[in-house]
This record gives sequence, C-alpha cells and structure tokens, in this order.
Amino acid sequence: MELIVSLSFFILASICNSVMDTSSHHYHTSILKKFNPNWWNAEVSWKNKYVNGDPSLGFRKIWKNINYPVQLTDCWHFFKTLMIIFLTLSVVTFDSDLIVESYYYLLYVGLYGTVWNVVFSLFYDKILR
Repeated sequence: MELIVSLSFFILASICNSVMDTSSHHYHTSILKKFNPNWWNAEVSWKNKYVNGDPSLGFRKIWKNINYPVQLTDCWHFFKTLMIIFLTLSVVTFDSDLIVESYYYLLYVGLYGTVWNVVFSLFYDKILR
C-alpha cells in the first residue's frame, strides 16, 4: 500500500514538473494558453513578484520588509512548490513504519522540503553564478 501512495505522490510531482516546463517552453502551443497569461505564461508571469511587474522597483511586499511569497505569484513557482511537496511526500510515505509509528511525519516533510530549497538556493544564487 505504501508503494502506491508513494508512487502517487511521485506521479503528481512529475505532473507539476510538466506544467512548469510547458508554461516555460510550450505555452503558446499548449492548453495553458486558454488561461490568463499573466499567471500561466512564464515569459511574462515571472514579473508578478515585482512591484508593478518591474524588477528595478524590487519585490512586492505583504508587510514592511516581508516579501510576497514568490510561490503564489505565477504558475511556474506555484507548481514548483507543489512538486517539492509531492516529492517530499513520496519519500516520507514510502516506509509505512515512518507514517504509523512517527508523530514527526510533518516534520520530515518540512525537513526534506527545506533541505531541497536551501541546496537549490545555494547552487542557484551562489555556486552557479
């Protein structure tokens, strides 16, 4: 049973990744073009995280120095967040003992998601630039 659950989350992660790539590379020939391009077309939606869509004005804020969550600004970042969550759930649900015997289930999901994001940011923002 845990294999089915784990594989289901893995499949959902793959679907999310396909939405990300479609919005980035094939938006104009995809079913996504039926929807609002300001959210679904990665060529333009990436600007949603900036004030008035202008990178020179800085990130949108929800309060004082707190940036608006980029995960909610466009489909690419939203589906990337879901992909990470589903991959994490796939990992931690693979072993049924982890689910049944552990009250730390959500902690593991948070830990794996945080590790993914920290390593990604380290490489994306520092090492590869």
